[in-house]
Amino acid sequence: MQAKAPVIKGAIGEQRVNSLLSKLGPEYKIYHDLFVPNGQGGTAQVDHVVTSPYGMFVIETKNYQGWIFGKESQRYWTQTIYKRKEKLFNPIWQNYGHIQALKSYLGKEDLECIHSIIAFSQSATFKFKEDFTSANVIHFRQLTNTIKEWNVRRLSPSELNEINRALEGLLITDKKEKKQMKKQHVADIRSNQKERIQKEKGNSQEHVCPKCHGELSKKKGKYGYFYGCNGFPKCRYTKQVS
Repeated sequence: MQAKAPVIKGAIGEQRVNSLLSKLGPEYKIYHDLFVPNGQGGTAQVDHVVTSPYGMFVIETKNYQGWIFGKESQRYWTQTIYKRKEKLFNPIWQNYGHIQALKSYLGKEDLECIHSIIAFSQSATFKFKEDFTSANVIHFRQLTNTIKEWNVRRLSPSELNEINRALEGLLITDKKEKKQMKKQHVADIRSNQKERIQKEKGNSQEHVCPKCHGELSKKKGKYGYFYGCNGFPKCRYTKQVS
């Protein structure tokens, strides 16, 4: 049951956002839980997409609590609950990947009126020290007002219809098919994570001294650059820069 808790919390957050988005009005069309081809043989799972004459809005929901720390440039953010700290992948980066997958799928790589929104539950307290430039990071309650800040028409009726038809092609109504799609999506993520960890591990081993297990660093000598052990002079191991 404990392993399912994050999934259940995520589903509750998405349902809450679904309810809020349904109040936007007839000019807005809403799509939930889309699996978009990512161009690498896998999919990007997008929580919510809203289309309107005023642009597209790609929304990543985070039903988190506690203090949230992070910068736009950081790969990982931090969630702090009392004295416990947890890492979360930068949701701005995550949603950027979703937007790129959508642009590619729609064949609209130059589409400018597509906006990234990261929506956290009310239980999250933001501790950001810098403003964000590529996304709106907000609480659930701010969602509809944030979307309606864009009020200049940017998409013609024909462009909007074309986008909506393409997104409708991603809708999965069969429960078994959707379950299988989610299973495959999770398997792809785990496989990619494993490859990344192995690659990082391999790169880190390249900079470990095989004699004393100290750290190797790049140095400049009489005959050019080389890797030398930081344990020098006790350890005199060196290797050429390839």
